[in-house]
Amino acid sequence: MTKKSFHRDMPIKGINLYWILIAYLAIGYFYPVIGIIALICMIAPVAFAVKRGRWWCGNACPRGNLYDRLLAKYSPHRPIPGFVRTFGFRLFMVLFIFTVFGVQMYFAGSNLNAIGRVFWNIIFVTTVIGVILSFIYAPRTWCSFCPMGTLSSWASPKNIPLPQRFTNIHVDDTCQMKCKSCARVCPMQLTPYDCRSEVSGYLHTDCIKCGKCVVACPLKIMELKHK
Repeated sequence: MTKKSFHRDMPIKGINLYWILIAYLAIGYFYPVIGIIALICMIAPVAFAVKRGRWWCGNACPRGNLYDRLLAKYSPHRPIPGFVRTFGFRLFMVLFIFTVFGVQMYFAGSNLNAIGRVFWNIIFVTTVIGVILSFIYAPRTWCSFCPMGTLSSWASPKNIPLPQRFTNIHVDDTCQMKCKSCARVCPMQLTPYDCRSEVSGYLHTDCIKCGKCVVACPLKIMELKHK
């Protein structure tokens, strides 16, 4: 008998942004210069992270949206391998991806179509890898070591005082940490209940501020607060 996974999908309302990714890949294949638009998804996550943590990853990233709203329905939701979360592996991925990107950009020269193709190739290949991992482990497996996600994690606030507009999960001290419903639905497979009664809230830098844990809490003692 197959053992049921601890983690599960938690559908929530919202806009299906993954169509942006699909349109980008489709149009960019024929018109490579469109690929340069990917700069937005390379700069924005880190820019937002400085004051809002990995908010972009959970609320505005088209690829993350693909994982949450589409692939999560079919993923086995197995535990994300621990080694992909380690500092060493994530540093390796950052250096590897940016080295490949830099070499390709060097050979692209000043040709806008060639430059756009470099961006498109990176997005296409990493998306394919992310989709495959979604069907092997969990929907957000790629997000656990995505280079831009890693840089966003490193740039995220880690201590109080927290910046203005910082979005964070807060758990009431009445939480007994028994049901673990919040951990079961967390796309990043984190444990928000660990911050119960903490004034600062949940400061794990990989929290993507999606709010699924708040919706899943049976006692409604979790809240997504905006500072």
